Amino acid sequence: MLVLIVCDVIGGFIGVATGATTWGKAWGFNTNSTVPLPVGAVQLLLAWLAARNVRPPTGLVAAVLLSVFCLISVLSGLFDGDLAGSVASRGLVSWGFVWAVVLLVATAVVGLLAAARARELRRLR
Repeated sequence: MLVLIVCDVIGGFIGVATGATTWGKAWGFNTNSTVPLPVGAVQLLLAWLAARNVRPPTGLVAAVLLSVFCLISVLSGLFDGDLAGSVASRGLVSWGFVWAVVLLVATAVVGLLAAARARELRRLR
């Protein structure tokens, strides 16, 4: 999850550098180059709770919520039109498109790891 947060921050910088967004919108809820930073912070908290398993139901709920967050994020990234718009305006070989694919893959991996952790915690109950 820490790698995904770093990727989200880098995505904001790439969005500003390529002119796709401004400094004020780079990590906010109107961004089209990365996940909003508050959402990333919630994902980080959920990952920490799932990994720590402070109380058994807390870790399980956190892992399930994180996998759902990641699924929604991947689906949003694929179907909200920003990725298609980036390809239409800049082509397949652009920093915006390449980084969007990196973010989607990283988010999918985190979601799968969260689902695996939820399954593991469910077995331990």
